[in-house]
Amino acid sequence: MYKEHRAFETPPDSCVIWRYMSFTKFAWLIATDSLYFSRLDQHADEWEGLVSTEPENIGHRKYIRFTKYINCWHINGNESDAMWKLYGPSGETVAVKSTVGILKTSLKDGIPIYIGKVNYNEGKIPDGNLYWPVVFKRMPFQHEKELRLCIASQLNDNPPDLTQLKNELALSGVSDPTDSKLLKGIGPKGISVSIDVNQLVQEVIICPSARPYLNKALDYMLKSKPYEIQMSMVI
Repeated sequence: MYKEHRAFETPPDSCVIWRYMSFTKFAWLIATDSLYFSRLDQHADEWEGLVSTEPENIGHRKYIRFTKYINCWHINGNESDAMWKLYGPSGETVAVKSTVGILKTSLKDGIPIYIGKVNYNEGKIPDGNLYWPVVFKRMPFQHEKELRLCIASQLNDNPPDLTQLKNELALSGVSDPTDSKLLKGIGPKGISVSIDVNQLVQEVIICPSARPYLNKALDYMLKSKPYEIQMSMVI
């Protein structure tokens, strides 16, 4: 369920949002009636959760990356050609269109879910709250106009003690890996959160470079469920 948090600036309910994704990920969403939250340290940007911090804080914040999970959307009143180019070269990409208000009410799970705009700022970010590093990213990513949903680990707020693992690796002749790299391979990589798909998905848009079979595959998939979802193609 949606919950307010001082670190997250939630846009108005009327704000239009998009989630660009592969056909495979969309099929998973439809099949499971869930949104997938991936752990912060599993993302391609190695500075997720570490940006704009003092060197002495990096050791602490790498553990924040281990206990926070996110699901990402794009804020825009219209489709974005840049996002299609970023996510759609394969010809098997779709975009889900919704609003912030609908997103909030479609969340069925009882765990607290925070929603806020990402700040693209490379200055010093605030201290005093474990969620501040979640909502800051580097300036080169500002084209993403990201809306970020975040949940905390439901298993443990603390990462494992890596001392024994590092000792065993050293005895095996493995060069000393960083804590961040070790943590990336440990524990749950993602969490599924139940949603009302029929409520969340206002429209599904097929990418401009769509392969010929994508339209039929989507149509077949949506008809297999009791949904009333509009489907359209970019012209």
